[in-house]
Amino acid sequence: MSFELNLRLPAMTASEVISQIEAAWHDVPYPGDDHIFTPDSYDDEDIVNYFGGTTWRGHSAIDLRAHSSAFTFFTPEALHYWFPAFLIAEIQDPIAADVIGDYIPWSLTDGRPSMRWSLFSPAQRQAVLAYLRFQVEHYGDSAGAEHEALRVLQQET
Repeated sequence: MSFELNLRLPAMTASEVISQIEAAWHDVPYPGDDHIFTPDSYDDEDIVNYFGGTTWRGHSAIDLRAHSSAFTFFTPEALHYWFPAFLIAEIQDPIAADVIGDYIPWSLTDGRPSMRWSLFSPAQRQAVLAYLRFQVEHYGDSAGAEHEALRVLQQET
């Protein structure tokens, strides 16, 4: 399926995309406290203490925004586990989520998508693609990073 054809799929509502994300991640195991933060990095946003022992559910956009450097310092397993929290926060409250909307496509196109994307199940991949299409549908021309992420991920899929 080509990039252009994927954009022509029926539009999904925010609640439909969120439901797809929640269903795709419903049984992902917690990565463990020792697999949250990349070794030899300095945790100046207290990422380990904030995310440690939590599930990916129930995080506010404001709290996630305050810990947005997690996109840089999460292990691949941690990014995979908490990714739905960031996706949902951006859909539900894009103003409070702020830079999260930039980090999501960046994290998928920063040169490491193969390593990260390999952890995602087919249902999770489809949920991420649904999120990206939702963003493109709602933000149009200003969703250039989402367009690029769709292009990159569809080559990976």
